[in-house]
Amino acid sequence: MRNLFNTKALLILLVIVAVACTSQREKDMKAISSLEKELETEGARPDAEKLTKLLDSYIAFVDNNKTDSAASNYLYKAMNLCIGVNNGQKAMQLTDRMLNEYPKSTYIPEAVFLKAYIYENLLNELGQASKVYNDFLKKYPTHDLADDAEAALKYLGKSPEEMVKEFEERAATQASTK
Repeated sequence: MRNLFNTKALLILLVIVAVACTSQREKDMKAISSLEKELETEGARPDAEKLTKLLDSYIAFVDNNKTDSAASNYLYKAMNLCIGVNNGQKAMQLTDRMLNEYPKSTYIPEAVFLKAYIYENLLNELGQASKVYNDFLKKYPTHDLADDAEAALKYLGKSPEEMVKEFEERAATQASTK
Protein backbone atom coordinates (compact mmCIF):
# COMPACT_ATOMS: atom_id res chain seq x y z
CA MET A 1 0.00 0.00 0.00
CA ARG A 2 2.81 2.35 0.93
CA ASN A 3 4.59 1.74 -2.42
CA LEU A 4 1.37 2.53 -4.28
CA PHE A 5 1.06 5.82 -2.39
CA ASN A 6 4.71 6.71 -3.16
CA THR A 7 4.23 5.90 -6.85
CA LYS A 8 1.09 8.07 -7.07
CA ALA A 9 2.82 10.92 -5.25
CA LEU A 10 5.77 10.70 -7.62
CA LEU A 11 3.49 10.72 -10.67
CA ILE A 12 1.62 13.76 -9.37
CA LEU A 13 4.90 15.55 -8.72
CA LEU A 14 6.14 14.74 -12.24
CA VAL A 15 2.92 16.06 -13.78
CA ILE A 16 3.18 19.28 -11.76
CA VAL A 17 6.80 19.78 -12.84
CA ALA A 18 5.93 19.09 -16.50
CA VAL A 19 3.04 21.56 -16.42
CA ALA A 20 5.19 24.20 -14.73
CA CYS A 21 7.97 23.77 -17.32
CA THR A 22 5.52 23.89 -20.21
CA SER A 23 3.87 27.03 -18.92
CA GLN A 24 7.27 28.72 -18.42
CA ARG A 25 8.25 27.74 -21.97
CA GLU A 26 5.02 29.19 -23.29
CA LYS A 27 5.51 32.40 -21.29
CA ASP A 28 9.04 32.75 -22.64
CA MET A 29 7.88 32.19 -26.21
CA LYS A 30 5.08 34.74 -25.85
CA ALA A 31 7.50 37.30 -24.39
CA ILE A 32 9.88 36.75 -27.31
CA SER A 33 7.06 37.04 -29.83
CA SER A 34 5.84 40.23 -28.20
CA LEU A 35 9.32 41.79 -28.29
CA GLU A 36 9.76 40.79 -31.93
CA LYS A 37 6.46 42.47 -32.84
CA GLU A 38 7.38 45.63 -30.93
CA LEU A 39 10.69 45.86 -32.75
CA GLU A 40 9.06 45.25 -36.14
CA THR A 41 6.89 48.32 -35.66
CA GLU A 42 9.84 50.53 -34.75
CA GLY A 43 11.18 50.65 -38.29
CA ALA A 44 14.78 51.35 -39.25
CA ARG A 45 16.02 52.48 -35.83
CA PRO A 46 14.89 49.94 -33.24
CA ASP A 47 15.46 50.60 -29.56
CA ALA A 48 18.88 49.27 -28.50
CA GLU A 49 17.62 48.16 -25.08
CA LYS A 50 14.83 46.13 -26.67
CA LEU A 51 17.31 44.52 -29.08
CA THR A 52 19.52 43.55 -26.15
CA LYS A 53 16.52 42.21 -24.26
CA LEU A 54 15.44 40.19 -27.29
CA LEU A 55 18.94 38.76 -27.74
CA ASP A 56 19.10 37.85 -24.06
CA SER A 57 15.63 36.25 -24.32
CA TYR A 58 16.65 34.14 -27.31
CA ILE A 59 19.79 32.92 -25.54
CA ALA A 60 17.98 32.29 -22.24
CA PHE A 61 15.37 30.21 -24.07
CA VAL A 62 18.09 28.11 -25.71
CA ASP A 63 19.95 27.72 -22.41
CA ASN A 64 16.80 26.64 -20.58
CA ASN A 65 15.32 24.48 -23.35
CA LYS A 66 18.31 22.89 -25.10
CA THR A 67 16.33 19.97 -26.52
CA ASP A 68 13.25 21.99 -27.48
CA SER A 69 12.42 22.04 -31.19
CA ALA A 70 12.37 25.87 -31.07
CA ALA A 71 15.87 26.18 -29.58
CA SER A 72 17.81 26.09 -32.86
CA ASN A 73 15.35 28.56 -34.39
CA TYR A 74 15.93 31.04 -31.56
CA LEU A 75 19.68 30.50 -31.73
CA TYR A 76 19.56 31.23 -35.47
CA LYS A 77 17.60 34.41 -34.79
CA ALA A 78 20.13 35.42 -32.12
CA MET A 79 22.97 34.94 -34.64
CA ASN A 80 21.24 37.14 -37.18
CA LEU A 81 20.46 39.78 -34.58
CA CYS A 82 24.14 39.96 -33.61
CA ILE A 83 25.10 40.30 -37.27
CA GLY A 84 22.52 43.06 -37.68
CA VAL A 85 23.99 45.08 -34.83
CA ASN A 86 27.60 44.41 -35.97
CA ASN A 87 28.54 42.32 -32.95
CA GLY A 88 30.92 39.99 -34.76
CA GLN A 89 32.39 38.29 -31.71
CA LYS A 90 29.00 37.35 -30.27
CA ALA A 91 27.69 36.36 -33.73
CA MET A 92 30.67 34.02 -34.19
CA GLN A 93 30.20 32.56 -30.72
CA LEU A 94 26.52 31.82 -31.44
CA THR A 95 27.31 30.43 -34.90
CA ASP A 96 29.84 28.03 -33.42
CA ARG A 97 27.30 27.07 -30.79
CA MET A 98 24.74 26.29 -33.51
CA LEU A 99 27.24 24.18 -35.45
CA ASN A 100 28.36 22.28 -32.34
CA GLU A 101 25.12 21.86 -30.38
CA TYR A 102 22.58 21.53 -33.20
CA PRO A 103 24.42 19.70 -36.03
CA LYS A 104 21.16 18.27 -37.37
CA SER A 105 19.37 21.63 -37.49
CA THR A 106 17.88 22.73 -40.78
CA TYR A 107 19.82 25.99 -40.27
CA ILE A 108 23.27 24.38 -40.55
CA PRO A 109 23.94 25.38 -44.19
CA GLU A 110 22.96 28.98 -43.41
CA ALA A 111 25.08 28.90 -40.24
CA VAL A 112 28.14 27.80 -42.24
CA PHE A 113 27.53 30.57 -44.78
CA LEU A 114 27.01 33.13 -42.01
CA LYS A 115 30.24 32.03 -40.35
CA ALA A 116 32.10 32.96 -43.53
CA TYR A 117 30.13 36.20 -43.80
CA ILE A 118 31.02 37.11 -40.19
CA TYR A 119 34.70 36.42 -40.83
CA GLU A 120 34.59 38.58 -43.95
CA ASN A 121 32.40 41.49 -42.97
CA LEU A 122 32.50 41.78 -39.19
CA LEU A 123 35.87 40.35 -38.15
CA ASN A 124 37.88 41.21 -41.30
CA GLU A 125 39.54 37.78 -41.32
CA LEU A 126 39.57 37.24 -45.07
CA GLY A 127 41.66 34.06 -45.03
CA GLN A 128 39.20 32.37 -42.68
CA ALA A 129 36.28 33.73 -44.72
CA SER A 130 37.73 32.22 -47.90
CA LYS A 131 38.23 28.85 -46.23
CA VAL A 132 34.68 28.72 -44.86
CA TYR A 133 33.08 29.92 -48.11
CA ASN A 134 34.98 27.14 -49.93
CA ASP A 135 33.90 24.61 -47.30
CA PHE A 136 30.31 25.78 -47.76
CA LEU A 137 30.53 25.30 -51.53
CA LYS A 138 31.95 21.77 -51.10
CA LYS A 139 29.24 20.72 -48.65
CA TYR A 140 26.28 22.58 -50.18
CA PRO A 141 26.99 23.18 -53.90
CA THR A 142 23.30 23.37 -54.83
CA HIS A 143 22.12 25.46 -51.87
CA ASP A 144 20.38 28.77 -52.59
CA LEU A 145 23.36 30.59 -51.04
CA ALA A 146 25.96 28.88 -53.26
CA ASP A 147 25.85 31.73 -55.79
CA ASP A 148 26.34 34.22 -52.96
CA ALA A 149 29.33 32.26 -51.67
CA GLU A 150 30.88 32.20 -55.14
CA ALA A 151 30.37 35.95 -55.52
CA ALA A 152 31.80 36.58 -52.07
CA LEU A 153 34.92 34.60 -52.98
CA LYS A 154 35.25 36.45 -56.29
CA TYR A 155 35.17 39.86 -54.62
CA LEU A 156 36.76 38.95 -51.29
CA GLY A 157 39.05 41.72 -50.08
CA LYS A 158 38.27 44.10 -52.92
CA SER A 159 37.25 47.65 -52.23
CA PRO A 160 33.95 48.98 -53.55
CA GLU A 161 35.94 51.05 -56.07
CA GLU A 162 37.71 47.93 -57.37
CA MET A 163 34.40 46.11 -57.71
CA VAL A 164 32.82 49.04 -59.60
CA LYS A 165 35.82 49.13 -61.93
CA GLU A 166 35.46 45.39 -62.62
CA PHE A 167 31.73 45.76 -63.30
CA GLU A 168 32.37 48.66 -65.68
CA GLU A 169 35.10 46.74 -67.50
CA ARG A 170 32.87 43.70 -67.83
CA ALA A 171 29.98 45.85 -69.12
CA ALA A 172 32.27 47.54 -71.65
CA THR A 173 33.59 44.16 -72.84
CA GLN A 174 30.06 42.79 -73.20
CA ALA A 175 28.93 45.91 -75.06
CA SER A 176 31.85 45.72 -77.51
CA THR A 177 31.17 42.05 -78.32
CA LYS A 178 27.56 42.74 -79.31
